[in-house]
Amino acid sequence: MPLAKILLYLGAISALVAYVIYIALIVKNKIKPHGITYLVWAIILGLNFVIQLTSGVGLGSILLGCNFFGCFLIFLLCYKKGYINYDKLDWLCFGLAILAVILWLISKTPIYSVILSCVIDFLALLPSFRKSFSKPWDDSPIAYWTSALEYLASLPSYNVFSVITLLYPVCIITLDFSYSILIAIRRLMLKTKPL
Repeated sequence: MPLAKILLYLGAISALVAYVIYIALIVKNKIKPHGITYLVWAIILGLNFVIQLTSGVGLGSILLGCNFFGCFLIFLLCYKKGYINYDKLDWLCFGLAILAVILWLISKTPIYSVILSCVIDFLALLPSFRKSFSKPWDDSPIAYWTSALEYLASLPSYNVFSVITLLYPVCIITLDFSYSILIAIRRLMLKTKPL
């Protein structure tokens, strides 16, 4: 079996294990992810999964499928166990993300769709960035670090290397690394976890 496939399968297995751990942390009330973030991610990951399948990426798209499934489950859990104290900026990010999804669906131009996907991902993560700045213990930096590494490991398995197929995974890698670093730095700055 080629190394690229091995890395892809390891990434997909790692994603599934990471989601099981993340969901267990939610159920045990150890973390409280932002529901809006996971709703938008479930939508955009599902759509990008379909785009990558139809663009010829092949097995490389399996990670998007796993992440769609995980984000959808986390979104459902957020209603019982997640962070649901949304403010106007959270709803603005949600509205802009949904508007970008509509534009993305209308554009029918792959490069515009991928660029809009990156914008949507950023808008989806912005409420979590804001929340984690003041409440860094409400999310797991390891989960996002792992996600970034999974996408990085999946890149060699792509059949097609182009701006269209690589921009979105690179965007996810960048956002996930940035978010995990924010959480880690804020935890160090605040030093102790509130009771």
